[in-house]
Amino acid sequence: MSTRLAELTFQTWFMEIALSGVNFFVLMRLVYEPRLGALRAHQIGMATRIAYIPLFAWLLLERSDGYTTGETLVAGLFWVAMVLAFEWGGSLLLRRPVHEILEGWHVEKGYMWPYVLLTYLLAPLLVGLVLHPGP
Repeated sequence: MSTRLAELTFQTWFMEIALSGVNFFVLMRLVYEPRLGALRAHQIGMATRIAYIPLFAWLLLERSDGYTTGETLVAGLFWVAMVLAFEWGGSLLLRRPVHEILEGWHVEKGYMWPYVLLTYLLAPLLVGLVLHPGP
């Protein structure tokens, strides 16, 4: 991955995380959860996040000077690694219990966190294929 694309990948992820903070701390916790409950708030917040992650992938790739399919996969892997490090590191710093961190992983109970991670992984690749399809 070129240095420029790596920088843009981090910058774009940082902007997305800021928006996700508003999505989580303001919308999910203060607006949706009191009215709809924790699970429904999670579902709305994660569906919203899944919807806007591809927009950030588009922003990343439009700002780049060019990219390969492999670089879009690396960008997605980078985003997943950064999100997991941020989620676990921040949660543990705030002394959030591990069982609370893992709650969002339970898709069988209606939680959607693994789908968000899958979106982070695949959004740069899929947006890149749409913007510049192969021969």
